[in-house]
Amino acid sequence: MKSSPRTFKSIYNSALTLCSILFFSIICISSFVSAADPQTATVVTVNGNKMEKSELDKQLNRIINSAKGQLPPEQIEKIKESMQKQIIEHFITRTLLGEECDKMKITVSDKELEDKLNEYKKRLPQGMTLEAALKQGGVDMKEMNDNIRFSLQVEKMVEKKTKDQPAPTEAAIKEYFETNKKQFDIPEQVHARHILIKSDAKDNETVKNGKKTKMNSLREQLVKDTDFAKLAKENSDCPSGKAKGGDLGTFPRGRMVKAFEDAAFSQKINEIGPVIETRFGYHIIQVLEKIEGKTKNLADARETIIKSINRKSKSKTTGDLLKNLKENAKIVYSDAYKPPVKK
Repeated sequence: MKSSPRTFKSIYNSALTLCSILFFSIICISSFVSAADPQTATVVTVNGNKMEKSELDKQLNRIINSAKGQLPPEQIEKIKESMQKQIIEHFITRTLLGEECDKMKITVSDKELEDKLNEYKKRLPQGMTLEAALKQGGVDMKEMNDNIRFSLQVEKMVEKKTKDQPAPTEAAIKEYFETNKKQFDIPEQVHARHILIKSDAKDNETVKNGKKTKMNSLREQLVKDTDFAKLAKENSDCPSGKAKGGDLGTFPRGRMVKAFEDAAFSQKINEIGPVIETRFGYHIIQVLEKIEGKTKNLADARETIIKSINRKSKSKTTGDLLKNLKENAKIVYSDAYKPPVKK
């Protein structure tokens, strides 16, 4: 969010991750068959199932609209072509996996669909409704349900195809741990909350001084033991203010802009910090907890390692299946969308 003290790098990576997730999960829709229109160019045909250009454009616009406000326009232009290629590739993937699910007669009950939908609802940011999330993504409830159902079908199919895979050996678990030790480093973290008064490049000295005066006044109230969460809800320009009383949760170094990070990691627990300035505006920070960094040992990491090895095995099974399905499928691209020939 613009008012959050996150770094641009963090926002950029989050947006790209969001874009890639949108294709194969819930928010972005890859229809099996678009409505036939003789005036509409076909982008690709997979075993007789067509993706029309109108559908490609619709999905591309969806992704671009989701990225607006998180990425600058020039970055959006840079990723447009790559997003378009991914949309086409995911249409192919979804079509082939869908056909395989149908072939194996894999179904999803309404109860399973409802349970998974409730899981997604719990993951929504505090204060956001499912209806608002769908509207933001340009998706209706039917599309949402179709995608959840498809996702569950694929999960069931992969489970069936990997049900007999052997458990990871002790040697494999140990090797994974030794090879990925850094993965099990838990960095130093702080749990903090803040109050933000946003600044703007257009602010003149009078406006700036007024904001600083307000922040100093708020700090005085906090030092006198005024309820932090209450003041944050009433005064903070950060979404965390109204939603969580200014609570930013727990974060490691590298997550926030440097000035904010330096202040948070240097403050004592429960201390009301001085007013600091970042490119987002003026902040008052209170650190609620400090968590020392540590490295998990093999015993602590064991269950995580087993899950990771199993996940990789399932991913390989799915990849091998998809490769085989593609090799045996009839995939026809229109000239404008043919992928480059691999040398």
